[in-house]
Amino acid sequence: MNLNFRLCCLLFALSIIFTGVASADFTDGIICVKAEIKELSPSSVGIDEEFTLAIDLESCGTKAPEGITFEIISIPSDIVVIEDLVTTIDEFSYPTSERHLVYHMRTTPDANPGPHIIKMKLTYDNKELETTKYYEVDVRVTGEDAEPRVSSITTSPEYIYEGDTVDLTLGIENYGEAIAKSVSVRVDHDFEGIKNSTIGTLGLNGSQTALFKFKANASGEFRIPVTIEYEDDFGKQSDEHNITITVLDKKGSLNLASVKVDPVIPYVDDTVELTMRIENSGDRTINSIRVYADHPFKGVKESFIGTLDPDEDGPAVLTFIADEAGEYEIPITITYIDDFGEEQVDTKINIIVLESSSGAGTAVAILLVLAVIGGLVYYNYRMKRSKDEIIKQLMEDSNNSAGKKEDGNE
Repeated sequence: MNLNFRLCCLLFALSIIFTGVASADFTDGIICVKAEIKELSPSSVGIDEEFTLAIDLESCGTKAPEGITFEIISIPSDIVVIEDLVTTIDEFSYPTSERHLVYHMRTTPDANPGPHIIKMKLTYDNKELETTKYYEVDVRVTGEDAEPRVSSITTSPEYIYEGDTVDLTLGIENYGEAIAKSVSVRVDHDFEGIKNSTIGTLGLNGSQTALFKFKANASGEFRIPVTIEYEDDFGKQSDEHNITITVLDKKGSLNLASVKVDPVIPYVDDTVELTMRIENSGDRTINSIRVYADHPFKGVKESFIGTLDPDEDGPAVLTFIADEAGEYEIPITITYIDDFGEEQVDTKINIIVLESSSGAGTAVAILLVLAVIGGLVYYNYRMKRSKDEIIKQLMEDSNNSAGKKEDGNE
């Protein structure tokens, strides 16, 4: 029994030894492959830009691997790869072999800025089993900002008064480094009128105008928000700006309130004194008032009045020699300076110069009075004198002048 037992133990021990040797033969030589991302060039990838991705496949075991496959299994739609997505390698020639893969890629013109994940897979044979490893690389796509801003402000009229209908033009310029698409501008004023304007696309350093119209139904200084909405490389954007518009209380106004000619019936070679009363019917003081009469006679053509306060009037007196008979339509130009610069008012008056006196002096006087009345310009509805009073005064002057002429003829 002892002999048999010993024999069995010996056989069992030999069995274990041989089994261990066989196992060592089966696992002799480790098979290992790894992928390493070597380079992303350039490191910052722009929109519609080429770049390269370099991958190194390395044997990390003690036995040359076989049946190696490297594959890009997932790529964003806005990245295009030039090479094949699948690379197959039958075997490495020796355990320390390497393989260098380079993928040429490009972002599309409409690529979205931000992280873009590219997923890859490595497989290789490992004895009876297949080993699979997964990798990812983060490609950062950089974009640029568009920057549309208000570059100019124009109004028509230039000086806005309460009650005016205003055309507002905003110049919009792109100061950014990307194209601004779907640009729209909103002017959030409190007036009745148009508040929205669509521009479309603004290229780099491009500019366009946004047009608006409103009724300035209140006076004052208004700070008006301007919202510019657009799309750039980073999607939809909205920027806010402010503009300031001043609406004046009421426009200053100068009127030719009355005209007086002395003598009322001038004859050839008479010295004529022309008096025009200029009235300020506005609510602002008006300065540096000048009146210019473009008559064809020898004499004074310009008169300086100076300053007129609201509801105040002043005379412009011109003296000349009526050296030629006829009926004259004389242009009158009134210039002045208010708070916003130099302004001008244009009008006309009529004067008749007779050749000599005649027996029909009264009839001529009446005709002359009618002509003078026809040449009067009434711009101011708040005139202190009525038209009837002016006519009465002119008739009295006419009769007196006619009487003097008749006495002289006798």
